[in-house]
Amino acid sequence: MTSFFGELGKKLAEKWISLLLLPSLLLAAVAGVAAALGQSSALDARLLATTVDTWLRALGALPVASQVLLLGVLLLVCSGIGLTVRALSGLTQRLWLGAWGRPARLVSDRLVERRRRRWDSADAAAWTADQEAAVEQFHSSAARRNAISLSRPSRPTWMGDQLAAVEARVHHQYGADLESWWPRLWLVVDDSTRSELRAARSVFDAAALHASWAVGYLVVAAFWWPSAVIAVGVWTTGWFRGRAAVQTYATLIESAVDVNKSALARRLELLADEESFGSPVGHRVTDVFRKAT
Repeated sequence: MTSFFGELGKKLAEKWISLLLLPSLLLAAVAGVAAALGQSSALDARLLATTVDTWLRALGALPVASQVLLLGVLLLVCSGIGLTVRALSGLTQRLWLGAWGRPARLVSDRLVERRRRRWDSADAAAWTADQEAAVEQFHSSAARRNAISLSRPSRPTWMGDQLAAVEARVHHQYGADLESWWPRLWLVVDDSTRSELRAARSVFDAAALHASWAVGYLVVAAFWWPSAVIAVGVWTTGWFRGRAAVQTYATLIESAVDVNKSALARRLELLADEESFGSPVGHRVTDVFRKAT
């Protein structure tokens, strides 16, 4: 047990340092530069060097106990900032996935309608090209449609539609209600599939956390304008990582349904061993899961 808790504490400490402490210290360093230079001398390297030297001399003149105390306060403040940003990452995910709630319903509906018009136009062009056997035009229009969403948009953001499209596609193909299927399907899939899904979700969570640090740099930008440039870079890189991660995650969720749907139906004794899975079976499975609700 001692070894177990020791190893657990080591892993938690490593995660704390990598996810919270190091980004917090970087933000604290930028805040220190802001305090040293301000807006009027934002790019004055000589003033920065002089001010930092003065601070270090003043710190070196303090007793060791005071230095240790200041270090402890710095670590506590950085940890608090890290925890705050981690909480904000949940809001970042909601923003990316289009779960904006009732206050932003009007804006959300307008964005959904705009995305639907673009999708409908590309879908109509693909359908027309298919009817006319214009292969190149069909592939071009279909690619343009699928770049917007793999199903008709229902969310105001691209990332949100990546996950919403999975629900629509499996319902259309199998009669599966993903909301009720997923907890049961999780009990059927093997450990390697669960690991892949957890890893993909962790990458998305990490991308949202990365982007959320932009809020801290925006606050510092009120006192030192170059921090706004850093904020834009942090948000942009996190956003691109989030797009890639949510696409992978959505693909894995849909693949898990594709591969394990028959096993799930057989566990419920709704599909014989020699019987193939079809949408009638999927509807029966959904009825069992939803329990008339």
